Amino acid sequence: MCMCRYQQIMHYHMQTEEYGKVVDACKRYGDQEGCLWEQALGYFARKEEDCKAYISEVLHHIDQKNLMPPLLVVQTLAHNSTATLSVIKDYLINKLQRESQQIEDDECKICQYREETAHLRSEIQELKASAKIFQKTKCNMCNSPLELPSVHFLCSHSFHQHCFESYAESDAECPTCTPENRKVMDLLRAQDQKRDLHDHFNRQLRTSNDGFSVVADYFGRGVFNKLTLVTDPPGSKTAASLEVNLQRDLLIHTKRNS
Repeated sequence: MCMCRYQQIMHYHMQTEEYGKVVDACKRYGDQEGCLWEQALGYFARKEEDCKAYISEVLHHIDQKNLMPPLLVVQTLAHNSTATLSVIKDYLINKLQRESQQIEDDECKICQYREETAHLRSEIQELKASAKIFQKTKCNMCNSPLELPSVHFLCSHSFHQHCFESYAESDAECPTCTPENRKVMDLLRAQDQKRDLHDHFNRQLRTSNDGFSVVADYFGRGVFNKLTLVTDPPGSKTAASLEVNLQRDLLIHTKRNS
């Protein structure tokens, strides 16, 4: 079914004020078009009658699928005179708890990376000051006993020359370490791109006479969506802190203009 048909179905239920069917349409077609949940929230927020039950259900799905930043949720519900804090209390608590857990996880990773960095620096100093002794007895590729000619790397991996030539993509890289090294490099490049984007957004937001247009443009380009790398492990939160910074700048700018 065409995407526009999903919109038409839900708009029909909105016009006929069939609230339950609006939510049902989101459940049925929301996976194909996530913006249906956002539209449903805006629809119920404009209703002056009590729609707390429907708003809570819509918020639950928005929270589960991370479809909207909390700031937009609060701003959307600000138009509803019946939507008290109790309506979004659970939503905000869940968000804050996840953010707190994320901060703790990031702090643990920072400590881990600092320890690993210190260890690597000591290894580098040791390599500069003394000779490296290669004592591997088996090839890391075929697991057979090493025989000359062989190839050794400072990462302590060793290979038969014919194994290395068969599997290595570069004469200067260890084939065992190459996949992990590429993940790290991809991660660093992604962080640099996100950091540059954050700085550029911040400059534009501060200098623009129409901050709303700047924000709308960035939302339209998906800047506020979470960045996920195909090389990231499941549940990775690498770019989350930068995403939080973007939302914080947006909140600050909104308060200044209100």
